[in-house]
Amino acid sequence: MISRSFLSSIAFRLPFAIAFICFLVFSLSAIAIYGLQRARDEMAAYGLQAFTSLAKASLVSRQVSDLVSSAPFLMNSTSPYRVASESRAVVLQVDSLLKTAEPHGADQSARGFASARMVELLDLIRTQTLVLARDADAAQNHKAEAAAALGEVATGKGIVDPDLRRQVNGIVQAASTSDSLFQLGELRRRYVAGTTKAQGGTEPESRISPAELQPYERVFEAQTRYLLNMFAIRAAVAKLHAVSRDLSHATETQSDAVARQLNDDLLSTSDALSRLLVTVALAFLLVLVMVIFSIRSVMRVSRGIVALSNGMNALAKGENEVGPPAYGGNETELVRLLDAFRAFKDSVDRVSRLRRTAEAAARTIRSTFRNMNEGIALFDKMGRPITMNRRIIELFGHSGSARKLPLRRFVEPVPEIDPALLPSDPDRGALLERAVIRHRTGDQRVVEISMSRQPEGGIVLLARDVTLMDRQEAEAAKVQRLDGIMRMTHQVSHEVGNMIGIITGSLGLLERETGFNDRQKRNIARIRKAAERGRSLAGSMLSIGSQQPFYPSPVDVGSLLRGMADILEIAVGAKCHIKLELDADLPVVSLDAALLEQSVLNLCLNASAAMPLGGIIVIGATATTEILLISVTDSGIGMSPEVIDKAFEPYFTTRGSHGGAGLGLAMVYGFVRQSGGEASIYSSPGNGTTVRLSFPTGLRS
Repeated sequence: MISRSFLSSIAFRLPFAIAFICFLVFSLSAIAIYGLQRARDEMAAYGLQAFTSLAKASLVSRQVSDLVSSAPFLMNSTSPYRVASESRAVVLQVDSLLKTAEPHGADQSARGFASARMVELLDLIRTQTLVLARDADAAQNHKAEAAAALGEVATGKGIVDPDLRRQVNGIVQAASTSDSLFQLGELRRRYVAGTTKAQGGTEPESRISPAELQPYERVFEAQTRYLLNMFAIRAAVAKLHAVSRDLSHATETQSDAVARQLNDDLLSTSDALSRLLVTVALAFLLVLVMVIFSIRSVMRVSRGIVALSNGMNALAKGENEVGPPAYGGNETELVRLLDAFRAFKDSVDRVSRLRRTAEAAARTIRSTFRNMNEGIALFDKMGRPITMNRRIIELFGHSGSARKLPLRRFVEPVPEIDPALLPSDPDRGALLERAVIRHRTGDQRVVEISMSRQPEGGIVLLARDVTLMDRQEAEAAKVQRLDGIMRMTHQVSHEVGNMIGIITGSLGLLERETGFNDRQKRNIARIRKAAERGRSLAGSMLSIGSQQPFYPSPVDVGSLLRGMADILEIAVGAKCHIKLELDADLPVVSLDAALLEQSVLNLCLNASAAMPLGGIIVIGATATTEILLISVTDSGIGMSPEVIDKAFEPYFTTRGSHGGAGLGLAMVYGFVRQSGGEASIYSSPGNGTTVRLSFPTGLRS
């Protein structure tokens, strides 16, 4: 009895599969031979059908000949009605021929009952015949118009003079039966000569009006159109005759071509079938030889596969002393399987080493997780902690015991987080998508916290310190706001300057006038003084808007600051002193020296105002390969973050009624921006202030 394991083995299945394939090949070969024999018989039947088709083509040729023979009657036709009726009969006959010649399959279109030339000529005959019918209908209509006009001539009173009337009626009657345009033209000349003299007669009773000649004119006009249509009919008939000759010749040529093509196709098909029969027989013998060889090879290969399978099973069970099975064949696949067996045995030996390496890598990952700069914490779908690193505990302001806190209690130090978003047994929480918030701590650190839900319902918290990024974003927003204020200030100053110019121009015209009393002169002087003050204010606003006249020139910054020291000492007052801290190798840059001096002076005056009890104002200047940095530092009362944010805005001041219009820092900012640099303030309440002006060294002369 055959066991189930044997039936499931490759040693049984592969030979069985090959034998089954061979059976299918033998069956297909027998079917192919039978089919080829049937095809040969059907080819003979096809030959009979082809000759039947040739006979049908001959029938088409005879019908075309009949059409050609019926064409000459049109050359002698004089009745437009007969021409039209015969033309429509020809069109019906051509349509019948085209329908007969229409192919019904791809093969018939190749062998065809009519060539493309025949179809083209038939289409041409049909088109010309339709044109002929249309011209015949038009000629018939014109003939009817001429007859109707002759009826009016015969029944109407017309011309009073009986002799002239008989003469003109005879001319018109001859014109209605004329068959050439030359004869019709001669009759028209005689008619015009006779009627022209009557129209210019001296006696009113014998004078002819144009209305009386209308029927005669219609006869000539209708006959002229009739003769033109008949001329077109004769031309079309001549062309149809030529096309009919071409069609007859094409039909004869096509019949000969069909006969030759059918004979050649039959011979070629018979030869191909004979060669195919020989090829199938040879293929059958080759398949038989290959089947025998394949069964022997498969039997040998299957034994080798069984040996390899036993060895792999033993190795998988943990037997270390398993060697590669013996196989004496040279089949490439089994040789590679033997190599794979040896490689697998080596892999088993490496597994233990890789396990130890993986454990060491896991320890490294855990260490990295604990010490990474960004905080991370994982919670399950019930809000219970899974794992977290030390960094997120620090960023949330917890101690080490927070590792065991549930999620809602863990995020309590951050009021920006809504606890309802987070899960807590049995509440799943309303968080669906990733949420990001920013939290500012008591020591002004900014922490960005990201919350996202995992596919299984857990929560991942990510936290990082973005204090520097937040500060940079705030600085960028402040710069954008100040630039907008500067542009608005420039526009306002431009408009104010234009209006003040109109005022001063008008004052100049008034001052040239005479006859003003003292009071009026004082009023004009006050207006002049107010206009000058407005002009000065507009100039200051232009300076704030970075639009004041700018005259850059090579400036040695170190020499300029040293030269200003004495003036600055006087400007800041007796309680304050100036200290210079300048690098020895400051570069020469292209700046407006006057505006730079004015900016440094404004900064020193602000510094002295911030130190009511006196102190030292430090002016520093350093340079790198890209930046020239000028700073003014005091040890005064300092500024709050809110004041720093608005310090560069025009007309903002903290002095109140103690002086200061709030334009000093705004003018400094406008000059620095116009020079391509940046201005920044570093201060805190009670710790003094440092204003830094940075200029790119690309301004170097």
